[in-house]
Amino acid sequence: MLGLLLARKGRTFINTLLALRGWRLAKNAMFGGVGALMLSALYAGFWRLLNYLEGVQLIGPMLSWKLTSMVLLMTFTMVIVSSIIISMSTLYYSFDLKFLFSCPLNLRSIFMDKALETVFYSSWTLVLAILPYILALGRIKALGAGFYLAYCGLMVPFVMLAGAAGIIFSMTVMYLFPSSRTRDITWLLGSLSVAFVYVMFRFSKPEKLLRPDSLEVVAQYIQYLQSPTAPYLPSWWVTKAMTAYSAGHWPAFWLSALVLCGAAAAVYGFIYFLSGRLYMRGFSGAQGSPRFRGGRATLPEQKLAQRFPALRIPLTLYWKDRLALGRDARYWSQIILIAALIAVYLFSIRQLPLDTPDIRSLVSFLNVGVAGFVVAAIGLRFTFPAISLEGNSFWLLKSAPAGTAEIMREKLMVSMVPSALIGLILITISNHLLNADLFVSLLSAFTILTASLVISVMGIGLGAVFPDFKVENIHQLESSYGGFLYMACAMGYLSLVVAVEAWPVQMHFAQRFGRAHAWDPAGVALCAGVFLLLNFTAVYVPWKIGLRNLERYEV
Repeated sequence: MLGLLLARKGRTFINTLLALRGWRLAKNAMFGGVGALMLSALYAGFWRLLNYLEGVQLIGPMLSWKLTSMVLLMTFTMVIVSSIIISMSTLYYSFDLKFLFSCPLNLRSIFMDKALETVFYSSWTLVLAILPYILALGRIKALGAGFYLAYCGLMVPFVMLAGAAGIIFSMTVMYLFPSSRTRDITWLLGSLSVAFVYVMFRFSKPEKLLRPDSLEVVAQYIQYLQSPTAPYLPSWWVTKAMTAYSAGHWPAFWLSALVLCGAAAAVYGFIYFLSGRLYMRGFSGAQGSPRFRGGRATLPEQKLAQRFPALRIPLTLYWKDRLALGRDARYWSQIILIAALIAVYLFSIRQLPLDTPDIRSLVSFLNVGVAGFVVAAIGLRFTFPAISLEGNSFWLLKSAPAGTAEIMREKLMVSMVPSALIGLILITISNHLLNADLFVSLLSAFTILTASLVISVMGIGLGAVFPDFKVENIHQLESSYGGFLYMACAMGYLSLVVAVEAWPVQMHFAQRFGRAHAWDPAGVALCAGVFLLLNFTAVYVPWKIGLRNLERYEV
């Protein structure tokens, strides 16, 4: 029966490919090409890094393999955390589960089908992201095609073992606490784990790996490179197998491969046995809806609506979004990840090795682009999905006495204020840490405020251009075509803003260096005009297109 379910997935995938025609085919080809370019850029960067490491006298080869073990360990950890979050949706809340349970299928077969689906969705992006690293490693080590085939074979049990950890955790938790609230708690724990791993990895200062002088003696450094990294985890087994393959030690290679495959077979045999006893109870408990107890106290939105009747509709929409934010754990988990991102961002700024005040001020100006990227990433998680996350209840908004423009404006106000606040905090603290001069500090603060507002408008507009009211997971929106286009537009906008402001900043530094008549009023006026035109275009075009598309949308 499991083979039948897997064949169903394969046939669905083939039919999806065969159904691609016209614009859909061109769109997929375009995004596939952009993805290939990004992977090629990663490959070039990894090749330069590994080529440098390999050239280090005495310890070069050890450095490469040590870095490989660290990359695999990080990948293994991230797949575990990802599987914890995704397994809740695939095993207990997938839209086709009720249909599958109504078919004459074995319970364990349905569970294993969803378990393999969990492993795939939790690992494919991470596996694809480290593929350029493996390609660069094979080229540096002068290994043939057999090395890549061996790597692909080793990665199958590797990701299956990582995914199994999340599956077992979710199944056990849902059995002990069969409630839909358990999913929310698991999402929060998973997000906390991701944030913890991300922050700890950055705070450990991995750049010290390239500085043996930071250790007391060279022998101690060499011993560190030769020591296993998490020797009892599959990441080290894969590293041992790849090292043995590159050295031609075939018994050691096959031993590590057999240990990896044997462990995967044993773990999934245990999961198969366990699913018959635990899965159904957890699934039954997950179908219940949590109860929310509302108080009878007058809401602040009601008080404001009584004072300002003209604002009743936007205040009602805000009240609905405020309740959704408080009840949906997906938003809380995203906030945790954003806090970790901000902490790592500020820590990285603090660690920059900058000496002169002028270089610090220049970096502070260029930091506008990096802070803008953080704001755009936050917009991708909150602003862009705001309309699509209405889901099947969007027809209520369409039937309510509120225009489409009012709905979009309310969504904009909910996300615009936090985005602008986060951007201003990032720039203000960064300028303080870098000790930037007054002109650059004021310019960067003004720019990030403007960029935050524009990026928020862009997110709501493009979210209305590419609405998906049947989405099950917020991550599907982030990785969609619309999400990619939103990030591309945001990055293009930020690049143009920095380019437009570069001329006045150049005049400012020329004056600091003592040049007479450094400021050109005509040039400043030209830059100001281009800046206004750029921001107007970035706001008007996506907003109007999104408004028109959402007004035409039929529920």
